[in-house]
Order: sequence, then structure tokens, then C-alpha cells
Amino acid sequence: INMCILKGKMIAIVGQSGSGKTSIVDLIMGFYEPDAGEITIDDISLKDFNINSYRKKIGYVPQDSVLFNTTIRDNLLWANDYATEEEIEYACRQANAYEFIEELPLKYDTVVGDRGVRLSGGQLQRIALARAIIRKPALLIMDEATSSLDTNSERLIQEAIEGIAKNTTVIVIAHRLSTIINSDYIYLFKNGNIIEEGTYQALLDKKSEFYNMIQLQKL
Repeated sequence: INMCILKGKMIAIVGQSGSGKTSIVDLIMGFYEPDAGEITIDDISLKDFNINSYRKKIGYVPQDSVLFNTTIRDNLLWANDYATEEEIEYACRQANAYEFIEELPLKYDTVVGDRGVRLSGGQLQRIALARAIIRKPALLIMDEATSSLDTNSERLIQEAIEGIAKNTTVIVIAHRLSTIINSDYIYLFKNGNIIEEGTYQALLDKKSEFYNMIQLQKL
């Protein structure tokens, strides 16, 4: 496969379970090296980077995010010890988490419970997104982060991602194709291969695999 992810763009990776979406993200984050070929960042091989320094430039939000049994503030600061109150508030506003936090009696000092059990799924994911944003990442990766959420929570996170994508390179792995309508470019994976690529509208116009997936999800 060949992929080109441009700075400041929102790239979507879609496909059925087991098609290779998460494996690509694991390669990009340097969890393992490719058997063949090369991953380059600004024409420099990923193998030549200090991997810890490189990963500090990445924000990552998985499908099942985990929060620690402490306050919202401490969960956010886990990603950036030196974040100021203004930076915390800014990250929460970007993640569409600010309003619900402000409605809590203890606000940022609210203890979320083990794995964030005292929050709804949508609230937990928005805190996780704010935690990724507070790192000020050059690359934000969303790995099916909305697949288990209700429609309203999904919409809030979708709006947040699209806002962040104006200033940050974003990779979105999506099962719900409604979340990637406004992405700049889409790669459709099947059995470890890219079988279609292009913009949302261009892939619809082809009326092939991507189009069929859209029709199935509408049903």
C-alpha cells in the first residue's frame, strides 16, 4: 500500500473489521516496524526518530478510552503536567467538554470513578479527546472513537474533530461513515489493501465498495 498524509489535513481510514485499519495506525505510531517498505515523516525515516520524542507529538483517542479514578483535572494533566488553567479550558472547549464540566458541582475537581464510570460514554470520550488536545499534538489519531456513542455524543465529537482539523493533522479510523463526510481524503481498506481512495463525494460517485457501505449503513 501507499499512503500520503498531508500536514493540516483530515484523513479517514475505513473498512470492515480486520481489514488493516488499526494495524496502519500502530505502524504510524511506531509500535512495530513494517516488514517491507518505509514510513517517512517529512522525508525522514521513522526509524531515524527518537521514538519517545516522536510519540509526544501524537494525540491518540481509542474506541474505549480509560480515565483514572481521580479528578477531571488530574486526568487532563496526565497528558501534560505543565498545562495552565487556560490551556485546560481551551482543550475542553475544543473537545466540546467545557459546558458539561461547568455544570458539574465540583467542575474540574469532580472525581470520575474507576475507568470514568461516573461519566456517560460521550462525556468520557470528550474528556479523552481534551486530554489528547492538551498535548498540543502535531498529529491527532482517532481510532473508532465514536463507534459506541449515541447520535448526539457522536455529533459533538464530530464537530470537535472538524474544528481541530483546521490546525492539526488528523487521522480518523471510522466505522460510522457519517463521521467522515467532511474529511479531506478517504482510504478504504480491505484484506490489508487499499481498494479505493479519494474524497467522500468522489467515492460515492464511483458507486462501488464505498458507495455500497454507505447504502448499507443507511438501511
